[in-house]
Amino acid sequence: MKFGGAKRVLSVVGVMAAAGVMPLVTATTASADQIACVDYVGSHGYRVGPKVRAACSHEALFSGAAKSPNPKCLVGLADIGVSAGVSGPACRRA
Repeated sequence: MKFGGAKRVLSVVGVMAAAGVMPLVTATTASADQIACVDYVGSHGYRVGPKVRAACSHEALFSGAAKSPNPKCLVGLADIGVSAGVSGPACRRA
């Protein structure tokens, strides 16, 4: 009976450890790219909030060796008033 309790405790500790480590293991570079997009928009004087982050969450498209801005990113930024001169380079960073 004592071993059953120890197994449960070890199981709980294992699940908690896995839950803490999983976000670190599954993190991708896309989040870093989204930050680059958001930072670019913010550096041009625009207020950064959830709508900018949502628009920047659409990854840039790869065509050969070059990155193209994702149309969903461009439209999302245009809808909140970000100029095309800022949204294009920002979305290429996403």
